[in-house]
Amino acid sequence: MRRRHELAELRKLLLSREQTLGELRAHLISFEGRYLRQVGLLYRRLDEWEQKIAELHGRAAEPESESDEWHAEDVSNSFDPLVLKTAYRDLVKLLHPDFAADADDEQRRTYLMSLANEAYRRQDIAAIRRMLSGYDPALDLTSARSSHEEAVRLSAMIFQVTQDLEAANLQIEELQRSESAKLQQRTLEAARQGRDLLAEMAARVNGSIGLAMRRYELDLSRKQRPSKGMSVESLVTAEIKL
Repeated sequence: MRRRHELAELRKLLLSREQTLGELRAHLISFEGRYLRQVGLLYRRLDEWEQKIAELHGRAAEPESESDEWHAEDVSNSFDPLVLKTAYRDLVKLLHPDFAADADDEQRRTYLMSLANEAYRRQDIAAIRRMLSGYDPALDLTSARSSHEEAVRLSAMIFQVTQDLEAANLQIEELQRSESAKLQQRTLEAARQGRDLLAEMAARVNGSIGLAMRRYELDLSRKQRPSKGMSVESLVTAEIKL
């Protein structure tokens, strides 16, 4: 009974952490979208002007060494929708309560299906794959088990849930340490002070774009300006005419 209670508590904790992970990922994706709209597109324009200046001088564009601004990264753990659907369908076939051997098995499968549905809703292919590899319904098909078999079965399931819990916690920590999360936190702190950090960043990049455009115009004008004095070819032509 104690091991069953331990397993139930671990499953509740895992569900809570998976929900936290999904919410954190959703918030960061939303913030990244805002960043890209307000700042990221401006950086692309600046890169284009820097490239034009470099090409004008016949060299490759150099990265801005002094820029410490964050460029958006994908934390959405991008996936192929078809792969997600296929994995989810395989998991449903494995877990569906209709295949339960008894009432206890049905209860476990119902709980696991709720986890699977939640993972599918937040498009978490990693969680679905963990469930696919970590749950063996064959362990629940025999209603009559010895105490030893039951202990082994519970130990195996507790171990797997513990592994899944560690994986979820690791993903949460990685997202919280990501550059997008750090910038989001800076943005929130600035908002408490009545400032719009992304708007300030956009204004700085716009200023850099203006400077780059002016620099390009000046450099292009110098290149197109006739050189003072006569070239060697001009001197030779002049002597022939004389």
